[in-house]
Amino acid sequence: MSEAAAGPDRRVPVLAARGIAKSFGGARALRGVDFTLYSGEVHALLGENGAGKSTLMNVLSGAHAPDEGEIAIDGQPVRFDDPREAQAAGVATIYQELDLVPTLDVAANLFLGRERVRNGFLDKAAMRDEARKRLSAIDVDIDIDRRVADLSIGHRQVVAIVKALSSASKVLIMDEPTAALTSTEVERLFKIMRDLSARGVGIIYISHRLEEVPRVADRVTVMRDGLVAGETSPKAPQAEIVQLLVGRPLGELYPKRAVNSGRRLLNLERARFRLRRDRAGWQAPEEVTLNVHAGEIVGLAGIMGAGRTELLSALYGSGLEGAWEGVVEVNGRSTKLASIRAARRAGIAFVTDDRRGDGLMLRMSVGRNLVMSIIRQVTPFGFVSAARETDSAERSFKQFDIRPHDVRIAAGALSGGNQQKVVLAKEVLGEPLLLLLDEPTRGVDVGAKGEIYARLRELAAEGLGVLVASSEMPELLGICDRIVVLRGGRTVAEFDGGIDELTVLTAASGEKMIHA
Repeated sequence: MSEAAAGPDRRVPVLAARGIAKSFGGARALRGVDFTLYSGEVHALLGENGAGKSTLMNVLSGAHAPDEGEIAIDGQPVRFDDPREAQAAGVATIYQELDLVPTLDVAANLFLGRERVRNGFLDKAAMRDEARKRLSAIDVDIDIDRRVADLSIGHRQVVAIVKALSSASKVLIMDEPTAALTSTEVERLFKIMRDLSARGVGIIYISHRLEEVPRVADRVTVMRDGLVAGETSPKAPQAEIVQLLVGRPLGELYPKRAVNSGRRLLNLERARFRLRRDRAGWQAPEEVTLNVHAGEIVGLAGIMGAGRTELLSALYGSGLEGAWEGVVEVNGRSTKLASIRAARRAGIAFVTDDRRGDGLMLRMSVGRNLVMSIIRQVTPFGFVSAARETDSAERSFKQFDIRPHDVRIAAGALSGGNQQKVVLAKEVLGEPLLLLLDEPTRGVDVGAKGEIYARLRELAAEGLGVLVASSEMPELLGICDRIVVLRGGRTVAEFDGGIDELTVLTAASGEKMIHA
């Protein structure tokens, strides 16, 4: 994988799976999958949502028992009845949906299930001391006494990584580990992976970020429809990998940028959000100047802690309590934006970065989720009109190509990409003037990404204004007409679309000021 590693030991696989099959009800998720991992190897496992990657990962980690097939560790057959048995065998997993307890602090989460005990009582001092050492070992500065619920998504991801490392003596399975990380955190993670592989740990690396593959992987396996579609080199042309992923050639991922824009929908001039009570780790907008016009997609760039998420949530009224100062205008009118109701009344919609936690009601049907932004329109006499609900939901299914095409299915049963389409479609149904997006394609496969980008550009062409925050720099560079860079809650630079990545990153990091 790297200059630090001696290279994978290919004598005996540290993990070998043969003929793995798994069904859920009548649906076959895996249909005879072979997969090998060698000591010291980083093996990238790619595939669209629903391809079977997560099911295979759950089988290898002991979360699911296979219907058919066998697994071997260091050449010895094994059978895991639960994740604890897999961990005891040296197999650790970092899940995309983080297995953390939000109400507990960082230290408690790091030792969850493996608590230190002294004289019959929890040895909190020992756990706190060890927690600091584990975080320091990977050069991460997180307050171990803070509740996980109070951390950003990115910092929660880091905590989950550190937690898993304590069990990964042979195999580490990483499901979308960089999805919530900025470029700086990604580089730190890659360093951790280089160190682990140099010590002989085999790593299964699941990701939708194709640009990371040649930087991190020794080998690539692509899954499609519950089968292995092929194996290739991480240095293979991206077009070749994409063809394996989707089974057909994929055109340009990013649609053409806008040529013209309309009236100004959002105008912030030296805008500041003054919190009613200070909140550690919450970067309030301090001095933000930016604007978004109809028909335009504007990006927010910045390293973790720059205040991108906080800016969007404060504009939508869903952040902490406080009040705006400076110029805050929506559609030419000064507005307070003191609540979600005020934001929606002004024509603002918001897609959160946590679709499963805040964007969807997972047990509720897709149809009901879709109409939540227009619930009054489908409840004319205080009761839901099934006909109106179905009609509105059907429009969304067609516009966003949500699959499977079934308004009755629970939202939680959809793949990540289709869940994200539902969240977007739900907000668009309300016909907003301005759409705020936070990490719009986190955990979404390349095919669904292309579909989402195309739909966003179509909506912009119809007059919608879009303000999008993303930690994926290629995404911002590819879809945005302009990019505004934040640092410490302040606007520090603005660039036209098509600017190079290094220039934006330099502005975001603060190495030197860059003016558009």
